[in-house]
Amino acid sequence: MGVIGKTDRVDARMLAELGARLRPAPTQPVTAARRVLQAQATRRRQLVEIRKQEATRLQQTTDKQARADITSLIALLDRRIAKVEALMAALVDADPETQAIGRRLQTAPGVGPIVAATLIAEMPELGQLDRRRIAALAGLAPIARDSGKRVGPRNIGGGRPVVRTILYLAALQASRRSAVFRTFRERLALAGKPTKAALIATARKLLITLNAMLATGTDYDPATVA
Repeated sequence: MGVIGKTDRVDARMLAELGARLRPAPTQPVTAARRVLQAQATRRRQLVEIRKQEATRLQQTTDKQARADITSLIALLDRRIAKVEALMAALVDADPETQAIGRRLQTAPGVGPIVAATLIAEMPELGQLDRRRIAALAGLAPIARDSGKRVGPRNIGGGRPVVRTILYLAALQASRRSAVFRTFRERLALAGKPTKAALIATARKLLITLNAMLATGTDYDPATVA
């Protein structure tokens, strides 16, 4: 916008100018119930990450005392994670609105209580945006990298990494248990898509399906999956 300098005042003026020109839609305030659920979802991720680190350390040592200590800590982390997961499920069930959303989401393949709770906490826009915007919000929309006549590979990026990760794991389960998603993933693999790219596309398809379910107020129906 013709401004080279960078100070707090300049930044504030530029952000105000950007808002005045683009007029972005206001961000809906997070309810108290969702805020508490977000805190527990964050704590679960922290504990899972610590457990992953300890599992790696267990593989890297042959010392009996060290292995016993690590094994004991992993068992403790398993109990703490289970406790947080139970609390997340209870928080979802304590609110009639989130309870109804959680129940509906879990009718889809690959979506269990934790996936549903995480989506409720981290993506309150689910069911309120079109398929392109919801995919972009999750960081699952393909981004073009073209220049001149060169057509670069499409990659994903941005969005909400937490949502992207949980949907990737859900898509892995869905492609194993559901004929619809398994066929979709296998078709991509036969077309030469790498395993990770096929799973990302499956995660995007699952997200679009969940978004449509909440938008229309209907449970999962394999016959309506686009």
